[in-house]
Amino acid sequence: MTDLLFGAALIFVGGIAAMFVPEKAKAWAFVLFAAVAQFVILPAALKVLLNGQQLALPLFLSEPIGEAYLRLDPLAALFVIVTSAGSFLTPIYSIGYMKMYHDRGMSLSSHFFFLGVMSASMLLVEVTQNAILFIIVWEMMSTSSFFLVAFENENEEVRRASLYYFIAMQVGVAFLIAAFAWTSALSGSLDFNSFSSVLDGHGSVAILLFVLFFIGFGTKAGFVPMHTWLPKAHPASPTGVSALMSGVMIKTGIYGILRILLLTGIPDYRLAYGVFFVSLITGIYGIVNSIAQDDIKRLLAYSSIENIGIIGMGIGVGMLGLAYNSPLIAMLGFFGALLHIVNHFTFKSVLFYGSGVVYSQTHKRDMNLLGGLGKYLPVTSAMFLAGSLAISGVPFFNGFVSEIAIYLGMARGLSLDSISVVVVMLLGFAGLAFIGAMALLSFTKVYGITFLGLPRTEYHATPTEKERTLLLPMVVLTIAMLAIGFFPWLAVELLMNVVRELVPGLPAAQFTPVLGIFRTISAIVIGLAAVTAFFFGLRNFLLRKRTVGSYKTWDCGYQVGSGRLEYTGSSFAQPFLHLVAELVPREISVDKEPVFFPMEASLESRTQDLSERYILKPLIALLNKFLNLFSWIQSGRMQQYIMYGLVFLVFLLVWILGIR
Repeated sequence: MTDLLFGAALIFVGGIAAMFVPEKAKAWAFVLFAAVAQFVILPAALKVLLNGQQLALPLFLSEPIGEAYLRLDPLAALFVIVTSAGSFLTPIYSIGYMKMYHDRGMSLSSHFFFLGVMSASMLLVEVTQNAILFIIVWEMMSTSSFFLVAFENENEEVRRASLYYFIAMQVGVAFLIAAFAWTSALSGSLDFNSFSSVLDGHGSVAILLFVLFFIGFGTKAGFVPMHTWLPKAHPASPTGVSALMSGVMIKTGIYGILRILLLTGIPDYRLAYGVFFVSLITGIYGIVNSIAQDDIKRLLAYSSIENIGIIGMGIGVGMLGLAYNSPLIAMLGFFGALLHIVNHFTFKSVLFYGSGVVYSQTHKRDMNLLGGLGKYLPVTSAMFLAGSLAISGVPFFNGFVSEIAIYLGMARGLSLDSISVVVVMLLGFAGLAFIGAMALLSFTKVYGITFLGLPRTEYHATPTEKERTLLLPMVVLTIAMLAIGFFPWLAVELLMNVVRELVPGLPAAQFTPVLGIFRTISAIVIGLAAVTAFFFGLRNFLLRKRTVGSYKTWDCGYQVGSGRLEYTGSSFAQPFLHLVAELVPREISVDKEPVFFPMEASLESRTQDLSERYILKPLIALLNKFLNLFSWIQSGRMQQYIMYGLVFLVFLLVWILGIR
């Protein structure tokens, strides 16, 4: 346990050390400390994950915290490994990416300092088992990430997005404070282990507490309707931060839900249905809105919401398995969710890193202004394509494996003697299939518009891949995606102890058929890859002495290429968006002369978030109206303000005397 604390301290010290070295060396200094931390953190976490043991370290702090335990169990170990890897790869990526800010004369000290605070606090969140200490490190994580999002604070849009994010996090933590305070009061302790006496039951109090925890942690994770901060914060922050927030930080919300679920024991079936349906809505809503976006990072943000929905569906299937006493269903659901947590970290980080390479070379995020980048950025293009296939659930890549596990769990649920479960599983089948198909549409759009075809506008300079540090993290994570895609049975063995923790009393024999299924999938995938490689090799052998001409695709005899004749992202998605117009309301503005053949014309399309339009904005308007009722309090008269203080002191004195 001390190894983990020492590693977190090293990452934190790396952020401090970066403040005292020259600008060009800041990223390298942070990477050095983060690299050493990996040799301390990963062995300890892997040992716990593989052996299923638990490490604990008591801390004796002053009141009101008192005795606090840091515990590393298999569930925490999994998240620690993901967090540690992300906290190492992101600063490597930042070596090349943050140069453009240095070239603009911006100091990078604050960026790396808060990156160290955020990374260290995420690690502490995953092992802290005391309510007050947990809230403290949780707020450290949220506050440091706020400053990272606000790095380009001279931009008004960035300031608005970062403040929106900060307020959303404070709303979420308010629910967590209420939940922890109520649970601690009922259990008589701040230690998480004592919470099981309150949460382990099917009474109204236990259900309400779980709902409070779910809202608080779900705000961080991005469940609908608590998701609205993601599409604002990700485009505003530097790309390395976006990758770390999407690939790692939002998973702390999932960790919190799973931690509370561990303390709940057998969940109430109503909670299981609730989590499943909220997750299904989140997945569908996220991918539908993703298709509508033209900003690459905003598209990826909505895709993160979609994948949180998929993870939540796996958790929902697992909860239903527990509620209906079916360990196999629970095992498959939780395994799919846990594996998708790892998978989403890999492919979403690759996609964000790829979008950062595009932005660093073109200074554009609007895909309608891009195109043809595959010719200039071949490695980035290949990695982005791999990430797009993985996130779409295509075989050979890891996204396919975790979604198959969730499908298997839902298929097993069809055998339960409960019509409600059967209906829910059928809806889950249809919903997850829809999400997968629409993910393929969304990433066909972003990859095709950005990397294929011809440039739609002129670039300020020829894009290049000279910065190798931008590519290294992408290559590492792509190898991980392929490894899980080709050898999924290894993931089963790696996550076995975490699943056992979530499914109490699960016999080891239950893993044998699951291992057999994924070994079969592995053999099929390897065989399919071998057949594909054989035919490609045969083609190259047969054409070795022939010259193959190069032709444009679908040119219909027209040989003059022009970017103005290509699809834009908006036109590509238009047929689908017509079908879901109620889910993705759009504002379309046309600017042209009122003549038949105008010299210039433009059309702009903006999407609106339903949650923001119909829930948040009315609530904010109502709150403003309520607060305006008390505007008379702020009169500007000093005497009146002094009177307020005196009245408060008199009230406080009377209250204290009344208690005595």
